[in-house]
Amino acid sequence: MTVSPPPSQSLRGLSPVGPLRSRRGCTTCKIRKVKCGEEKPHCIRCTSTGRKCEYQGQIAGTFSSASSSPTISIHDTSLSFLPNTVWRERRAFAYYFQQAAPFVGGELDVDFWRTTIPQVCRSEPAVWDAIISISALFESPEPCPDLVLSRRRDVQHTLNQNHRDAMGWYSRSVSAVRRRIERGDVDIFVGLISCVLFICIEALQGGSDEAVRLYAQGVHLIFALRAQIAAGAVSATKAFLLEDIIVPVFVRLGEIAMSDPANLLVALLPTTQRTSTQEFPSLRAAREAIVLLLADVQLLERNYEEHLTETNSFDVPDELLTRQTLLSERILNWHTAFTNLINSLRSKDVLSPQQISSSTLLSACHKTLFIQLSICLSPFQTTPDAYEPLFQTIVDESRMVLDGSGRSDGTQPPFTYDISVGLPLWFTSLRCREPTLRRAALALLRRAPQILGFYKSADGVMFAEGVMMLEEAYAQAMNAQRADDSVPELTNDLPIQAIDAGTTPDTNPVPIPKAMAMSINTNKPTALLIPEEARMGPVRMFRASEGFPPETPDDEIAKWSHSPDQGFLRFSRNKLDPATNTWHRVHGYMPIMM
Repeated sequence: MTVSPPPSQSLRGLSPVGPLRSRRGCTTCKIRKVKCGEEKPHCIRCTSTGRKCEYQGQIAGTFSSASSSPTISIHDTSLSFLPNTVWRERRAFAYYFQQAAPFVGGELDVDFWRTTIPQVCRSEPAVWDAIISISALFESPEPCPDLVLSRRRDVQHTLNQNHRDAMGWYSRSVSAVRRRIERGDVDIFVGLISCVLFICIEALQGGSDEAVRLYAQGVHLIFALRAQIAAGAVSATKAFLLEDIIVPVFVRLGEIAMSDPANLLVALLPTTQRTSTQEFPSLRAAREAIVLLLADVQLLERNYEEHLTETNSFDVPDELLTRQTLLSERILNWHTAFTNLINSLRSKDVLSPQQISSSTLLSACHKTLFIQLSICLSPFQTTPDAYEPLFQTIVDESRMVLDGSGRSDGTQPPFTYDISVGLPLWFTSLRCREPTLRRAALALLRRAPQILGFYKSADGVMFAEGVMMLEEAYAQAMNAQRADDSVPELTNDLPIQAIDAGTTPDTNPVPIPKAMAMSINTNKPTALLIPEEARMGPVRMFRASEGFPPETPDDEIAKWSHSPDQGFLRFSRNKLDPATNTWHRVHGYMPIMM
């Protein structure tokens, strides 16, 4: 196979497809120093608050407007002059085909990653370079290289040969895409595949911000490709691959995202009414159905949170209750169809280890979805306590998946586009307040793939542990206040060290506070261990550069550092007003290291 020569460009400060976080938002959002969604002709942030929305200059860049500014090479010598270059590339491709491809997309999509992608790379050098870059990062995930930090500091001597190869091949792939953009002959389907591969590379090397930008670029490409399909300009094969493989990948990524991708996810979902089915032809069909269900439940939960924020009323609108009822019926039908599928597979043959792992994971996801739908319209954080037996089953099934899957050495792959135990365990670690179960979920989350969507799982563990420690600290403070009237009233400003969401957590779990451990031994209900007022509701992470949420008081914004890279944790709590015996929500902010 002929491979194009590498360019003399580096990855330092370079986005593969140009910056998406535009400084060309509307004038109103700039003045308010909040992040603009850049919707045209009027952004959602302005229209939702009744503000006038005006734009200046050109529209934000997309995949087709990628920057081509030259930068300094990270290599003193281009790849083509290094010894054994061709051999290393061929070896990397072989490793991708045999070791990486089965895990990048998961067992249920292995044909696409083992067959379709290699076929595309025969005529697309940029795709070839991208997959061998993924291969190099898959082969050397330990220690998980923070190549973003290396790019910023030009630290090359700390990288091994695989990491240097990955950066060089990725740089060459980026340059090839840009050259085609400049010539105006980019095939949108190939561009979309390149975008999917670039997301994987950025996530593997610690570039979550770049991966998120690429996700948004990919969504725009999906819309463009759908328009070409509607015009009859795209083959039926490519149209099938788009909707059957690529769009589900973007939906799964959007479901575990924190901010922008979650907003874009809504636009990807089918506009027609999703219907239930009583039969699944395969585990893959069951997976795609539950992924769509999860997206709809998350949207329902998000709409209720918006209602709470806008009205400060715990009343649930009838429209949301109706949607919850319909979703409940769909989840019940999903479970019936899934059970029938498993029984059918068992009647034909003994389930393979891969089928057992996939079906157990889907079962854990179903329980997670059932709990999430059941509690999403409740304003109280004690509601999940009723589902502790299901949380226990989620932990048990997740452990079975981790024990029965993974690579030949028993470890999990560093990255996968497929669903994983990460989502059920993450949900459990935040919503289950039983201390032992919560710590068991966190311990298993440490064993999950190193990258969950756009983020390092280690960061997720650190974040969830920080939330757990805050809640338990609040609980202890409340108990002390009740025991001693001289203790000051509980506030959002507890003297707790800022959460570090960018450091690998210690392998030792956070110990259960002694007083809490004694209460567990006496079978004290979880609602008394961690009272309602000590529990955090919706928790969000954001950077100062993204803008504070629109409901943030000015004095709250003023007291924090406005460094663009400063991260914040925004959380809500329910507080009981003893004078009126009514509940109301209070919000808190805490700086975090991202």
